[in-house]
Parts: sequence; C-alpha cells; structure tokens
Amino acid sequence: MTDREAAVGFVLALGRALHRYGTPAHRLEEALRRVCEQLDLEAEVFSTPTAIIMSFGEPTELKSRLMRVEGGELDMGKLAQVDALADAVVEHQVSAAEGMQRLDAIIAGPPRFGRAISTLVHGVTSGALVVFFGGGLYEVALAGAIGLLLGVLAQLIRRSTDQARVFELLGAAFASFTAGVVSSMTKSITPSLVTLAALVVLLPGLSLTVAMTELATRNLIAGTARLMSAVIVLLELVIGVAIGERLAQALVQVHQATPVPLPEWSNWVALVASSLGAAILVQAQVRAFGWIVGACAIGYVGSRFGTIWFGSQLGVLVGAFALGVLANLSARMLDRPAQVVSVPAILLLVPGGIGFRGMSSLLLRDTLTGVESLFATFIVATSIVGGLLIANAVVSPRRSL
Repeated sequence: MTDREAAVGFVLALGRALHRYGTPAHRLEEALRRVCEQLDLEAEVFSTPTAIIMSFGEPTELKSRLMRVEGGELDMGKLAQVDALADAVVEHQVSAAEGMQRLDAIIAGPPRFGRAISTLVHGVTSGALVVFFGGGLYEVALAGAIGLLLGVLAQLIRRSTDQARVFELLGAAFASFTAGVVSSMTKSITPSLVTLAALVVLLPGLSLTVAMTELATRNLIAGTARLMSAVIVLLELVIGVAIGERLAQALVQVHQATPVPLPEWSNWVALVASSLGAAILVQAQVRAFGWIVGACAIGYVGSRFGTIWFGSQLGVLVGAFALGVLANLSARMLDRPAQVVSVPAILLLVPGGIGFRGMSSLLLRDTLTGVESLFATFIVATSIVGGLLIANAVVSPRRSL
C-alpha cells in the first residue's frame, strides 16, 4: 500500500468514526477537508445522516467512495480519542497506516463506563430531571425507579438490531403504564410528570437541535433527514405513551395529583446530579466532567435569566450562548472537540420535551394546543442553534470539531 492509498484509507475510516459518534454534517465535512489538506489530498466531502460520499483526485480523474453509515452513538470519550489521533496523523507523529489500526482499536474498545454504571445513571438522571418539571419527592423516587428499569431494558434490548428499533416505543409504553399503575396506589403521584422525566433521555432533543444547526449552516439534505428522524422518534414515544396509558386505565383508576414542587435549593442538587449523569451517559472523559457540569450550570442560569428577559421560548438562546462560549473555551484549553462539553449540556435543554407534549396533544385531537407546542419546539430548537452559532462567532473553538 502506497502512502497516498494509506492516507485515503485513513481519511475514509476517520469520516466513518466521526459520523459514528454524532458529528454534525458541517463539522464533519470541514474536519475531513482540513485533514485532507494537511495530508496533501484533494478531496470533496458530502455527508448525510446515513451516508458519506468522498471523491479524491483531480477533477478529471476523480475516484469516489460511498460509505453507508449509521450514527447516533454518543461516546464523547472515543470522539476525543479519534480527534487526538487525527491530530497525530496530520502532524506526522503517526503514519496513516498505523492510524487506521488505532482507529479500529478505539472503536472496538469497551465503553469508559460499564453497563452497571450506565444503567444506574439512567435512574439518577430521570429522578433529577423531574425536579425541574415541578415534581415532588414521590415523583423523584418513581421517575428514578422507572429510569433505572429503562436502563436495564436498554441494555437487554439493544443487543438485537430488530429489538433496538422498537426500544423507544416499548420504553415509552412501559414508563407510562408503570406511572399510571403506581398513581392508583398513592394519591401523591403525577404520572404525566413522571413519564416525561423518565423519557427525557430518549427524547430526540439533541437530534432536533443538530438538525436545525445543519439547516442553519445550509446542509439542507442532512438537516432535513435528521429532522424527520427526530419527528419519527417523537411519534414512537407518543404512541408508546398512549398505549401505556390506555393499558393502565383499563386495569386501574389512574389518578392525577397536583404536584408539590421541592424547595428552590433542590434545583441545584438536581442540576449537579443530572449534569454528572449526562456526562456518564455520553461516556465523557473524567477530565471533562468539571467543564460539563460548568456548562450545564451556566446554561441553566442563562436560560433562567433569558426567560425573564425574552420569554420562555427565546430565553433559552441566552443559555445556549453561555454554554457554547464555555464549550469553545474548553476546546481551546483541552485541545479537544467542543462537542465533548456542549453535547451533554444541550441534552439537558430538552427541546424534545415540548415536541413530545405537542405530539401528545395532536393524538388526543387537541389540535390547537398540539400545533402551538410543536411550533414552540422549533422556536426553542432554533433559539438553541442561534445561541450556539453566536457563541462560535464570539469565541472560536479554533478547531473543526
């Protein structure tokens, strides 16, 4: 294998790895183009959520490669390793051929946090997030228990591709059914809050935000495809919740209690718990935990002040801007992708939660409320994108990723 063939092979493998760990189209294409420039390769790159097309060589003798890919694996630790390896190859510290071998080793390596910790974190994150929705201690306990069981279900069902494709549907049905049944046993549970908090990890809020970012950066095909994928996941969750609710109502008398919010200080405890939970869920490196907690905190505070200034839908722009600036600063100081810090923080902004409520309203034939909620979802997602883009303009991460 010649040096040029090895370089081409490394770029192709790098593109597949970056796509695997959820890199948006505009960042992936820019990163691959810069790597190709450093390796003296002439290349054109086109990325979508399901395929990467790359052409190498002079315009009169192009050689193209179409790669069928599937993304969506949130592993920020491996993304940072892939990024570091790309830097090493570009700086000729590692040969392209050796780089391909190391890429294979990174992808095949075990996750940083094992199944037991990841499963436990599902419960902790769900229990913490219900605090932000105004739930009390009973809702926290039940949401944590359901989240824990969903984590177990995720570990079992995702071993099979066919079963993994119905995970959102089954998980939503299980969460709503369990919340409904437990509400009949105690009058202190609000099942709708518990269900939403337990399903936050499954909501496509991040996918929706990435889709709007791709559309805003004129990656129209990638953005449209990712947007429709997020809408389908929302529909699956809504249908699953509807099935679970109907089953619970057929068996017991579901009771909707009036939630009793916890004291204000509990929000900060929940923020730290959910931030650490999100960091573990995305398999971030331990050295990034402080940055992630800081980004989640500054995003939360910024969103609260932004809501006071601009309202609930546009206020999140302030939080997104604040966390985007901090993520870009971390990219400069750690010399690693800003995504490592921004992704878990964006997960907690959950624009998908509003979309879930909108889809539920449409299913119940409350068309006006449903349309208003869905419109609000896109406004919130666009506000997040706007805040992140402004943050990139104000404080550049000085990196492609």
